[in-house]
Amino acid sequence: MGNSDSSGQADEQEGTVRRQVNKMVITVGIAVTLAIVAAVYLAFNFVEEERGRNIQAWQVRLGIVADSRTSAVNEWVDENFGVMRELSENASLQVYMTQLTLANGRKAEITDEDGQAGYLRNLLISTANRAGYIPPPTAGDVAANVEKAGVAGLALADASGNFIVSTPSMPPVSSKIRKAVLKALGGEPALIDVFMGSSNLPSVGFVLPIFSVQGDEPKGIGAVIGIRLLGKDLFNKLKQPGETAASAETYLVRELAGTVEYISPLADGTPPLKRSLAKDTPNLAATFALKTLGGFGQKMDYLGEDVLVTSRPIANFPWVLVRKISRMEALFETETRLKTILIVFILIIVGVAVGFIAVWRHGSSV
Repeated sequence: MGNSDSSGQADEQEGTVRRQVNKMVITVGIAVTLAIVAAVYLAFNFVEEERGRNIQAWQVRLGIVADSRTSAVNEWVDENFGVMRELSENASLQVYMTQLTLANGRKAEITDEDGQAGYLRNLLISTANRAGYIPPPTAGDVAANVEKAGVAGLALADASGNFIVSTPSMPPVSSKIRKAVLKALGGEPALIDVFMGSSNLPSVGFVLPIFSVQGDEPKGIGAVIGIRLLGKDLFNKLKQPGETAASAETYLVRELAGTVEYISPLADGTPPLKRSLAKDTPNLAATFALKTLGGFGQKMDYLGEDVLVTSRPIANFPWVLVRKISRMEALFETETRLKTILIVFILIIVGVAVGFIAVWRHGSSV
């Protein structure tokens, strides 16, 4: 009877010990699992934070280049307005326009009108040659005569908006030019946004008012108009000196009738104004640039490649400068390093977990 009681007590004690051990096993197992999950989470979180810091560094780098190229383009715009300002403030030009205004546009009443008009024409021609308001060079005299007509040049308009003096290759008055001239006659500088000229090349215009010699009239008594071709003098300013990244690119865009139009040449060889995409193209970098001036994001470029992109507005023009680089190229070294770090972290976590479990099992068995 005593032996039966002792055996029962032993079995009960053994069962209690087993239950305690099972609870300990479950507790330790849960603790080890949670520790592994937490360690893996921290490893991935560290990698994501490092990736985020590197992307932020690229935001700064792209922003610096975008600011630099925007400044260069704005300087180009200011230089062209400077050419117009130099002409509009020319004393001889102001005197002639004042006399023409006082004569109600009748040139016959102006003293030595032929001589003054000849001087102004020569002034416009020399300024156009110096400042680049000329048609592109062509081969052959006959071809040159054809190509130069209505391509680029300088002109003076009277108070009615009609040309009175111009360079030989100045385009005729169009609706775009007339609208800008009327704005200038109101006393404000005007721009003629980029358009495809008769030479099938992108052109742009600058217009400034001419004020009377007395300067007591807030409105212009005339206007000086300059039409020039967009070429390397502008597009070269989009190139960053010392650029080493193969996929880095800077270009100009604008919104036009629900589309995004690429104003400058593109890295794939597309000429200016020869590519446009729907503004609602999903995740398009150029659309993001137009909507979020000065913003930064990870978007898709005109070739469908994932890129890091930022933008800057161009003063006085409805243009936006876009600076982008392929995400793959920008983050290649970072991703390689982070993958190595993550693999090392995972191996360390697994090694520590396996070692802990082995030591614990050995200790619990003893």
